[in-house]
Amino acid sequence: MPYLKDEDIRRLTGMKDSAEYELDLCGLDLPHSIGSVEQMLERSRFRPPRSVIIRIDKATPTSGETHFQPVGRLLVEAMKAGTVLQCRPISDPGGGFWIRLAGNPNVEEEDEENVPPE
Repeated sequence: MPYLKDEDIRRLTGMKDSAEYELDLCGLDLPHSIGSVEQMLERSRFRPPRSVIIRIDKATPTSGETHFQPVGRLLVEAMKAGTVLQCRPISDPGGGFWIRLAGNPNVEEEDEENVPPE
């Protein structure tokens, strides 16, 4: 059997480990983590479709329950609502999710050079 590199396996199986954006929830308590994900999902309605990695704290012997299950449930509900098109757990040591947001396909990404200063 031929030897395959990790990147070849990811490409063949469709596993995603990089994204256009990243939402880092490490160090946040559960209410803030849930609020951050909800806010990202709400804002995605006004932006073009994009991929996002959501990073969460990894489990430790003293950490208790991680945010993996509560955030995962929120993402499943968002998939049912059509806000999230794809969702997969990521295999990084810290864990988290790779998602593809439905966004608004009729909106173009703003060019940062053409945004007027505040």
